Amino acid sequence: MNKYKYDAISSKYNNDIGNHIAKLRKERNLTQQGLAEKLSDFGVNVKNTAINKWETGNTTPTAYQIIAICFALGVTDMLSEFAGIIPSPDPDLNEKGLQKLSEYRDLLILSGKYKPEVCISKPFVANIKIPTSSIKAAAGTGNFMDEENFEDQEYPENVVPPGTDFAVIVDGDSMSPIYANGQVIFVKQCSSVEPGQVGIFSIDNEVVVKIYDEQAPEESDIEEYTDSNGIVHSQVVLRSYNSEWQPRLISPCQEFRVYGKVLN
Repeated sequence: MNKYKYDAISSKYNNDIGNHIAKLRKERNLTQQGLAEKLSDFGVNVKNTAINKWETGNTTPTAYQIIAICFALGVTDMLSEFAGIIPSPDPDLNEKGLQKLSEYRDLLILSGKYKPEVCISKPFVANIKIPTSSIKAAAGTGNFMDEENFEDQEYPENVVPPGTDFAVIVDGDSMSPIYANGQVIFVKQCSSVEPGQVGIFSIDNEVVVKIYDEQAPEESDIEEYTDSNGIVHSQVVLRSYNSEWQPRLISPCQEFRVYGKVLN
């Protein structure tokens, strides 16, 4: 028995679906071309001529297309919208039973004990590509960082500090517990850093991540650090967070280079 008094043959003859699509489209101030453009957001690529055929009853949208039409037109209840049918919340109850059900529902709501859990959606975080060295910055063991050994890797935008130019992976434990073995560090490329700042350095082609520092040279080494103008320069010292690693003193005869400043 047709409980809801729906007749598909009659509905098709009267073009109920096409007429209702046209009605909803006009209520939302959309042209047929405008609806076609909105449908493309839901994977349905049709021309305005196809929509015209739906509305005039020459063709009928497929099941997948009608679902996309509902999304595009903001239809949340397809059955009631296109067939004019509002199903009973419980087909096994008569009107009096439905009234009792409604009263009991109201009591449950008033008790406050059966509130649904609130789901807080996590904000969308985009990924960004950062050139990342395939050779690890050796926090202890040393590896040469060649510019050719960089490839783009994606990182969540909210973990990449502003000003980042490239990323390097820590190798070793000399910078623990601040920087762990295998941790990605983000670097701003520069040719100098201030004392106390963490940087990426090359010592005779050995790449390390260390704390930059300076100190007055030993009396016996002053001549080595004195330039042609008689100015005595400070000695570079690279320190580690891990106290088990001794500071590294850089002499003028060594090839020393600053790659950049660590930002995280």
